[in-house]
Parts: sequence; structure tokens; C-alpha cells
Amino acid sequence: MTSIINYHRLNTRNIGDLICAPSLWMPELADATRDEILGFKGSENASVAAAQEWKERLAQADLIIIGGGGLLEIDFFKPGLQHIAENRKPGSRAVVWGAGHNNWQLGDWRGLKQGLDLDAYGFDLVGVRDTDCGYDWVPCASCMAPDLDAPADPVFDVVMYAHTGTIQNSSRAAALPSGLPMLDNSAPFEQVIPFLASGDLVLTDSFHGMYWATLLGRKVVAFPSSSKFYSMKHPVPLCDPSDWQRFAPLARTYPDALAECRDSNRAFAAKALGLIHG
Repeated sequence: MTSIINYHRLNTRNIGDLICAPSLWMPELADATRDEILGFKGSENASVAAAQEWKERLAQADLIIIGGGGLLEIDFFKPGLQHIAENRKPGSRAVVWGAGHNNWQLGDWRGLKQGLDLDAYGFDLVGVRDTDCGYDWVPCASCMAPDLDAPADPVFDVVMYAHTGTIQNSSRAAALPSGLPMLDNSAPFEQVIPFLASGDLVLTDSFHGMYWATLLGRKVVAFPSSSKFYSMKHPVPLCDPSDWQRFAPLARTYPDALAECRDSNRAFAAKALGLIHG
């Protein structure tokens, strides 16, 4: 039997990272194992034995899927990518599916760099959620979620969807718009989607908040914290939180975005599985 492992971020409260795995949404990958991208580290596992089992699964995998999430061009996840590249089984195939660049730094978000350099990892096929990076555009596979179909009509003019990292930082949290309905990205998916749909305009500093709101047909203004906001196929206005009212008139909807994202994932699934099935 073909062994498929899907690596993404699992040790997190961020719902976007938790449900971005293609194996959660593509029926062709129903039998795949999902593993923490940094699971070779003892600190990322419940025990030394669990870390060893992670390594043994990697050594037996026929198809390795990296994604989704902001796993690329960020130092935090490089050890995981390197470990997989150096320890995968000879003859196995490795695929990037729906991951993206996530370069970040403290300071002015306008100075963040974007781009991808994946040559060192020996991937056999690359599909990234970023456009204009020299690879196939394959957005996060969470677009396949049925929850995104037929959203209810908005009931608020504006809602705020915040990253937990912002909420936990007092100075950054204080900079967010106040007096608006708010939810953060530790909430469950089945709560997040109706919340995003409830606003005619969604303000967010979360990548997946921006992405899902766009797929729901909502206007979005985003407060960027890393390069992951820069390369959307369906771009939204980017600004500092204090400027959102000035940028709101620039926000627009993308009626075809959901269908485009789903079509891309279905086409990429055929390419990825073709690597092992011929």
C-alpha cells in the first residue's frame, strides 16, 4: 500500500494552520497520515519515542506533502524542511501543496521581502498559494470545505478577525480597531466561517481570515505582519490598523475566487498523485 504523509503545523491553536492540510479535504488523500512539520524534534512531540516514530514514518513514505500554511522562507520551519529533504526514502516523491512564503520581521511591514527559493529541498512538484513566484499557483486546500458554500447574508457593516499573536501582545492588540464584533483565530472553523460571513467588510491580520473572507464573497482590508499577505491572486488593500477607514473604499469582492481555488486544487491533485501512480 502506498504510504502518504502530509506535513503541516499541528502544534498550534491557529485554526488556519490546523485545517490547511490537503489530506483533510481531498478524497484522494483520505488514507494519508498527517504529521507535525517539526515532529522530529523532541520538543515538538509528547516523548522521545514519539519523535522516533515520526522519523520512522518519514523513512517509509512514498509521497510526502508539505502544506499548507506559511512554511516557506521562515527560519522557524527550515529545520523541518531540511530534515525531510535529507531523510526521505530514496525514490520517494515530495510535493509542496498550498504552502507559501512567510518572511517577517519586527518593524515596518512595508519593508518585508517576498519570494521563494526552494532548490535546496529537492521537491518533485511545487504548488504554492503565492502568485508570481515561478511555481504553480495552488491556494490553501481549505477552499474545498463545504462550509464556504452559500454563506448567509451579512448582518454587520464591519467585523474584525484577529490573529491570536496580536491578541496576546498588548501593544499590538491596542492598535486594532475597537468597538467592532471580534473573533480570533483560535476559534473553531465552524464558528469562524459564519463570523466572517456576518460582515460586509472584514478587517483582519490573519492570512486565513483574509483568504476565507474573500472566498465567502466579502470585502477585506488586511493588516499585514509578514510577506504572506503580498502575493494573493485575489489581492486586498493592505494598511496599518489605524488607516482602515481610508482603505475600505478600495476593498472589492471576487465572485469567482472560490471556484478558481477549488479548480486549482483538483488539477494539482491529479499532478501530485500522478507522481506515484503514473
